[in-house]
Amino acid sequence: MPRLVDHDRRRAELAEAAIRVILREGLPGVTVRGVAAEAGWSTGSLRHYFGNQYELQAYVVRATTDTLRGRVLPRVQRPRAHGSVVEQIATIVEEMLPLDAERREEYALWSAIVEWERQHPSEGGSATWNDQRALHRQCIAALRGHEPAREPGQAALPHPDARVELWAAILHTFVDGLASQLMNTPGEVSAGTAAQLLRSLLEAVPRARPER
Repeated sequence: MPRLVDHDRRRAELAEAAIRVILREGLPGVTVRGVAAEAGWSTGSLRHYFGNQYELQAYVVRATTDTLRGRVLPRVQRPRAHGSVVEQIATIVEEMLPLDAERREEYALWSAIVEWERQHPSEGGSATWNDQRALHRQCIAALRGHEPAREPGQAALPHPDARVELWAAILHTFVDGLASQLMNTPGEVSAGTAAQLLRSLLEAVPRARPER
């Protein structure tokens, strides 16, 4: 009898090989030939699953996005019962900063996804950017004293508090810039300095006035 092939497992193996290629060479290295070599396959075998480089990269980007969400979201969503509100929010935002080897690897993978989105823009805009803005919006809303969004899609919508939207944009821009400095000039910005700067910014967020 012919040996049964677990196609889902083989696709997962290809995704894992492609992620290793991305970390070493970036998204341009994700070619049929390059991923086949990394996975120990022939190019003919890989073409059985993907007809061209576009199909391969599109699949790899989706798989990488799922991998990152599976790694980052549990850390972001874990309960935080200790410390001030600023400290609790800071530990959430820090999950998006490349402060250690694991998060530097994640930053490189996010960057590859953003590059794909830039090359192949969708009508809804960058999913990565929208996900990050929703997280920052939730963090600022909490600092302002608002109840958290109850539905996942609610956090993706503009907040009725205009200051939440303003400071979410400021925090998003700040985190992107700080992450870039941590990756590109690590000798100039240490993890400790980044943590201190983040907390200083969060302290500056104006709290909502109580209703009279």
